Amino acid sequence: MYCLTFILVPLFAIITAFSADKIVLNSWNTEESVIVRIDRVGSIRSTEAPLSFNGGEQESPSQETSPEEAPWLTEYIDVTVTFLNGDDKGTSKDLLITQLSTSSLELHPKRRYLLVSDRFEDNTIQYSISDRYRVPWVVAFLILACAGLIASAGKAGVRALAGLLLSLAVLLGWYIPALANGIPPVPFAILAIGAVSSVTVLLVVRRPAFWIVAFLGALGGAIAASTVGWSMVTLWELSGLASDSASLLASTIPNLSMEGLLLSAVMIGSIGAVLDVAVSVTSTLAEMFSYDPKIPGPRLWQAGIGVGREVLGSMINTLILAYLGSALPLTILITSSGADPLALINDPYIAQELVRSVAGTIGLLLTIPITTAVCVWWLDFRLRRSKEKKKEATS
Repeated sequence: MYCLTFILVPLFAIITAFSADKIVLNSWNTEESVIVRIDRVGSIRSTEAPLSFNGGEQESPSQETSPEEAPWLTEYIDVTVTFLNGDDKGTSKDLLITQLSTSSLELHPKRRYLLVSDRFEDNTIQYSISDRYRVPWVVAFLILACAGLIASAGKAGVRALAGLLLSLAVLLGWYIPALANGIPPVPFAILAIGAVSSVTVLLVVRRPAFWIVAFLGALGGAIAASTVGWSMVTLWELSGLASDSASLLASTIPNLSMEGLLLSAVMIGSIGAVLDVAVSVTSTLAEMFSYDPKIPGPRLWQAGIGVGREVLGSMINTLILAYLGSALPLTILITSSGADPLALINDPYIAQELVRSVAGTIGLLLTIPITTAVCVWWLDFRLRRSKEKKKEATS
């Protein structure tokens, strides 16, 4: 069975990727770029001289300069391309591609790229390659991961994927567009977290009786992380404008609170790990209760805290290493520059990453006792209600 799965899942991913490739080629926005296949890569010349044109087609530059003579050179690459979509679909042309000599995009025959053409006022055209065309491979690996999860986990995998898709729909389909329209980030982040938590709990936790336990545990951990994050942002006097993208966003949407956006990022960034811990503790306690419905509350509390401690060790590593991995280029740059450690701690960008890490960690720490306490209270509450109903029935 597993051998058949290892064969069918990759095959399904490849077939889906080819289908997606055809759909993308037919629906790609050709006004911004065209998908081409490079058939031949000719000579590469570096020059600082301006391009000359003839009838809308580029001519080869007449002046050549070695890379040692100028730090910022423009490269001109003679290529033959075949257009895969657009008005020239199926035709081949010889073009002169313009790019900076420091560009990390290398052109190889038989590979596909995005071709951009810039038309100037004198009707001349300059061609450049903006990026690799990678949609089929992206689709293939996404389908491979999803199909592999479903094949190995069955219905639990389907529920997990459904929860992920619905969570992304809430965040990408509602919350982020609402932020772009200038809504207050923090209040709506609370609503988004509540929606994501509800969807995840309903689809992942198998026992409906324990939905409230996992939801309240995750919500309590998220509130704790948000409170710590708000305190750090306020006391550290962070503006949320440490990165270039944040500064650009602030100039694009002037009414958007960047401090609130930073706090919202802390809240949303911590909810995934918090939900993981809350669901893990809830599932463990639910299994214990199913095995022994008469298990006393103190014993259940000890079990929840014990399991939570073991889960916490790996989850903290996951959380911190995820933040470190996302900031790895900056970390290497700072380390190689020999910066003062005290200056690093005071740096606003580093401080923002510390806010996310510390707030998320404390959120995880408090999720365990909150979830366990809610579970003990909930089971005790249900037990007392059951006894009352039995008394009423006997009387």
